[in-house]
Amino acid sequence: MIGEPRFRQERLGQQHDRASFKCTREETLERYLTDPGRAARENKRNVSAVYVLLDTTQGDRIAGYFTISNTTLIPALVPVDVAKKLLRYDSWGAVKLGRMARHDEYDGLGLESILIVRAFSVVLSVAEQSGSLALVVDAKNETLAAWYVNQGFRNLPESPLTLFITNAQMAAYVKALTSAGEP
Repeated sequence: MIGEPRFRQERLGQQHDRASFKCTREETLERYLTDPGRAARENKRNVSAVYVLLDTTQGDRIAGYFTISNTTLIPALVPVDVAKKLLRYDSWGAVKLGRMARHDEYDGLGLESILIVRAFSVVLSVAEQSGSLALVVDAKNETLAAWYVNQGFRNLPESPLTLFITNAQMAAYVKALTSAGEP
């Protein structure tokens, strides 16, 4: 898996030291994880699945995390070239990337790429079990939206800060990075 052996991914649990996580660039993402109950409560109740990326060289410190949950895509909101290739339904099952953040001390190490590939892998596994066809994210700003576009996401025409990537595109992205030995 991308980032191994240094980084290991696990579902958030009581054994993880959330209090030491620092994300000063986006304090709401830091507070979400470090709050005494929010991330843990949502994870336990399956409101969202919280995955942590642990740095095995630093005593399993949380280097980053991402959350996913179920959502739907409305065909009328998807670009026509994508919608015309899919079955005609009122909505399609998808997975939502709710939050993604990395610890401040990992700035410049490409951890965001490891996190997104790990999220893609989880989403592709979910799709095998429940039939979702894409990953959807609401970018907080245009800079983040541009980063997601660089990872293969496409904007929804009516809502440029809402982006999606199909399962086929995620699989190709993961395969390309894996075969290249990245990162």
